[in-house]
Amino acid sequence: MTFDIGRVMSATFAVIARHPVVFLGLSLIVAGLPYGLTQYFALSPDLWMSVFSEELITSSGLENAWIGWIVGGTTIFIFYFVLMVLLQAMLIVATIRDMRSQDVDIGQCFAEALRRFLPLIGLALVSLLGIILGFMLLVVPGIILSLMWMIAAPVMVVEDRGILNSLGRSVELTDGSKGMMFLLVIIFLLASGTLSGMAEGIGFFSVTASVLITIIAETAIAAVQAAGIAAVYIELRTVKEGPLTDALEDIFA
Repeated sequence: MTFDIGRVMSATFAVIARHPVVFLGLSLIVAGLPYGLTQYFALSPDLWMSVFSEELITSSGLENAWIGWIVGGTTIFIFYFVLMVLLQAMLIVATIRDMRSQDVDIGQCFAEALRRFLPLIGLALVSLLGIILGFMLLVVPGIILSLMWMIAAPVMVVEDRGILNSLGRSVELTDGSKGMMFLLVIIFLLASGTLSGMAEGIGFFSVTASVLITIIAETAIAAVQAAGIAAVYIELRTVKEGPLTDALEDIFA
């Protein structure tokens, strides 16, 4: 049995279709609306350029303004990073529960994700630093690490492993399937890039339409990404270890 892109995509969209409130609702709150707000400000320069008034530019307040922007931007990035890790964990839990034919609701998903929240933050930081270092080494190592560690988060959530063990288990499961996984990632990037590009292009004609498309696109992208990673994990375990019907019965027992 080999890694099947069609099977992964089918499982991804099926679980989202069965639980649209959970997947699209959470993604809207965490990803869609913040991106839409960012797009609105980006296309409305008068709103943020007003900060740099003539009085401010000619005074010592300019330095303080830049410090405020840097501190504020860093704070927002950290907050958003934490929210995205939590969102991914919740949707991974939702996907696994769906595959067990269990009820999927936001409260249960939040409780399971929160139980593993701090280790997931550590995992995200370690893998992010490793991948950045890999991209600094002629790009290719970064791509390979991204593929090898792609399913480390669902490994941690489902198998209750530590950071290094989750990374190692992800390497083990992705062995032999990275070529097809790379093709799947390319398909995802092309689709998400097209949607984001449409929003940017429409921004030249209508700010409102651009913001709405951005919200819809980023909501869909976040939902598909999280559910897709969980689906990839299940596919790889099935390829490596056979059908998981019995194995999944022990998850979140």
